[in-house]
Amino acid sequence: MSQHWGSTPQSRAKIWDYIRELKKKFNMTILMTTHYMDEAEELADRIAIMDHGKIIATGTAEELKNMLGNDVVYVRFNKEVSEYICKSLPGLKECKKIGPDRVEILVENATKALPEILDNIYLNGLKIVEVSYKRPTLNEVFLHLTGRELRDSLESNPVPPRARR
Repeated sequence: MSQHWGSTPQSRAKIWDYIRELKKKFNMTILMTTHYMDEAEELADRIAIMDHGKIIATGTAEELKNMLGNDVVYVRFNKEVSEYICKSLPGLKECKKIGPDRVEILVENATKALPEILDNIYLNGLKIVEVSYKRPTLNEVFLHLTGRELRDSLESNPVPPRARR
């Protein structure tokens, strides 16, 4: 009896569960290819990024994301802040005001940097309304390593052979 997996989100989740179960139950190595970076991040212990048939980077999802080097922290205040706020936050890669009441801060590791950033802001007597941060994604790593342009094979044959007749 064959099993039809379909293409729904539930089917995809079921397949992911099945792969995890195989790995755990049989302690097996599974080699998988995918174009979906979320799938690679969710299922793989190690990831290899390929371009033009060659491996150009390998590592865990975290190691690959760290190649881009920066987390971005956004802080919004309850009132307009001056440029000096960035000068009062030590040890940052970069800080810039991106609105009257908002700053963008580049740090190596947001989870480690946030306590010190928040402490310094409170010491300056400012009230925070919102804090968020963004880590680089595997999609951003892939695009950084391979570029954003279409692959050569797509560019050299933009029209399928049948359509050219």
